[in-house]
Amino acid sequence: HTAIVGKVDRPSPIVNSKITEINFHPFWTVPASIIKKDLIPMMQKKPNYLTDYRIRIYDQQGNELQPDQVDWTTDEATKYMFRQDPSDENSLGVVKINFPSPDGVYMHDTPHKGLFNEEYRFDSSGCVRIQNIRELIVWILRDTPGQSPEMIDAQFRDGQRLDVRVAQPVPLFWTYFTAWAVADGVVQFRNDIYGLDGLEQYAAQASAPL
Repeated sequence: HTAIVGKVDRPSPIVNSKITEINFHPFWTVPASIIKKDLIPMMQKKPNYLTDYRIRIYDQQGNELQPDQVDWTTDEATKYMFRQDPSDENSLGVVKINFPSPDGVYMHDTPHKGLFNEEYRFDSSGCVRIQNIRELIVWILRDTPGQSPEMIDAQFRDGQRLDVRVAQPVPLFWTYFTAWAVADGVVQFRNDIYGLDGLEQYAAQASAPL
């Protein structure tokens, strides 16, 4: 499955976990970092953005606020919770894949399928978007009672919120490679986008006087 991962300044972490839950037609709670870096600047440019994309604002008491009640010229918005309703425009798409993560990341669908055709796919805020996610969901839920491929297809179509616990949690690893060998023995190389190879450190050590 082709994936879209974190931007250079918002990298996807290394993960060693197990998939435990599938959310059909999920809500999306906007992370605090995205509120500050993306949502506030967007509202300054497009005051109808929250309304257009069905994103609601809640204060600390759970009361819903209207966008015009927030001062978008300041960081006031960071005090509130922003939640996007399930819809065709939901940033998580139709389905979300959950697993324990200290970084709060997960895998999910996306309404912007065209991004998978891009050669450079470092475009998320840390979570991972999955192409053809329906096939992956069928595989994850293959041992979960009541989750036949036909039932899963119906759940994709019906628009109803549904959380499904995975009967047999599936091991999950997010790794980071900049070089690997393929079946014919040819070695593939890629740029060290996240700077995890330590090449700058090696270069500094090599140029240091003895």
